[in-house]
Amino acid sequence: MRSGRNGKEVAYFNGRVYTANRQAPIAKAFILRDGRFSAVGDDSIAEGCPNRVDLQGSCVIPGLVDSHCHMLAALEKAAMGVVDLPSGIRPEELGDVLLRLIKERDLPKDRVFAAMGISLTQGNFSAEDIDRVIPDRPVIVFSDDVHALLLNRKAMEWAGIDETTKDPGDKSYFKRDPEGRPTGLVIEIEAMSMCRSLIEGNEQDPAEILKETCRQYASYGYTTVFEAMSAYYEDDELFEALAEFADTDPGLRISTSFCYRGEEQLHAEEALAIMKNLRERFSRKNLICNTLKLISDGTIEEHSAFLYEPYEDEPDNVGHLMLSVEEMRKMAELAAAEGFHIHIHAIGDRAAGVILELFEGLGPISGTKTIAHNQLYSEAEIRKIIEAQDVYFQTTPHWVEADAFTRDCLGEKRYRMQFPIGTMVRNSVRVTFGSDSCLEKNTANPFLGMYYACARGDADCEGLCCPPQSEGIGREECLLAYTIDGAGQLGLDRETGSIEAGKSADFVILDRDILNCTPEELKKTRVRETFFRGNSSWKPMR
Repeated sequence: MRSGRNGKEVAYFNGRVYTANRQAPIAKAFILRDGRFSAVGDDSIAEGCPNRVDLQGSCVIPGLVDSHCHMLAALEKAAMGVVDLPSGIRPEELGDVLLRLIKERDLPKDRVFAAMGISLTQGNFSAEDIDRVIPDRPVIVFSDDVHALLLNRKAMEWAGIDETTKDPGDKSYFKRDPEGRPTGLVIEIEAMSMCRSLIEGNEQDPAEILKETCRQYASYGYTTVFEAMSAYYEDDELFEALAEFADTDPGLRISTSFCYRGEEQLHAEEALAIMKNLRERFSRKNLICNTLKLISDGTIEEHSAFLYEPYEDEPDNVGHLMLSVEEMRKMAELAAAEGFHIHIHAIGDRAAGVILELFEGLGPISGTKTIAHNQLYSEAEIRKIIEAQDVYFQTTPHWVEADAFTRDCLGEKRYRMQFPIGTMVRNSVRVTFGSDSCLEKNTANPFLGMYYACARGDADCEGLCCPPQSEGIGREECLLAYTIDGAGQLGLDRETGSIEAGKSADFVILDRDILNCTPEELKKTRVRETFFRGNSSWKPMR
């Protein structure tokens, strides 16, 4: 269906429209012209319009923004045919589960079998867990947080990983047995990238994979995504493909990033030159190449998040920084001076403190400042980000689900200091929500994310989420985090993120009123149709 394109005016009326416009949050009707909203208000604005669509009371929201995802990893996942694993698999169960999945798909033995979806650091996983039942084909298993992977011996042989393989460093490495032989467990991104020879696409057309991936995002109501690790070297081939696809009006606005990995990989000035070249050559209407990504620390699961006090279960370990403060500051200063947005991964409280000091030192910049993930905050860091008022607090709301492993890692006191979302909202810090996923069904679903963010503050849901209840937020705040504030993080809030006259006609028709349904109904919400620039980009097959 084409709506409001090529000069034709189309009025949508009789709806429950949540605009994400803080000055006028609710409307009943809107008019589209040339792919943009030309008017928003009550039903009277639709009178006299020759082309009218009766919404019949349906709930309409702005196109959603995934403020931190891994779309390109989702493409690789699709190309490899990666299979989703059920959660909670124990090491002794892994081989049998994988063998069953391989038999179900009847795959040839000369093809790598890839799976994803378990926490590889919650248990003593090794190649032997796979090899005892699958010794004759290469198998690779990605951790659910994409910060670790597991290879069986055949996969290590294919990738050329053995006892002579050097670790990239003490922050990213191949776990080894007492004799120095790799066990198959690979920790963090630098070492994982040394296994890329295993990541091979099948015979599918890359353009078709990209098209289907965009359709999947649209099926959740997304019209804009931020790809949080698009490139870390000059990759013209990738960006040429993205640019060519973006010119086809793909139904999705893609914001990319350049991930800087430090002076050992690339000098800051060289990285800046690549970033400027990518921006100048490939930015266009549906592709925005304007963000620097930095990774300051690791994760709680890998015990590599940077903390002020040691881990409860590892009393000699406080984690570490992935990049030195000097490297991050230099790169951020160069990028900020050229108008790039700065987006920095920080999980631990000490990492958050380092980044907030870095951002304070930058002063006002023309781009945006974002801390991604924001898992653990001390009271000092909470005060700093509130006082700053120019830093976006980006996170994944699904992560507030109760987790005994994290409680054991952090101890009870710090377990209660995670994800201070409610505090941020109450103090006018702009909170944005993203999936941090490769299109996994649970974390990609924004309505499930809203459910968790709200359930945390619901006494009836006690025990479902990590405490305290004061950090839960309301439905309206969730919608803002997935729409206008997400667009603001990407510097796109004048173009999208709310249903307002003059903005791109990005909107979603839902099967229920998400601001007034029960919590159980909220997490079951389905998209009836997604529109991008006034054009229907997804609707269920009949």
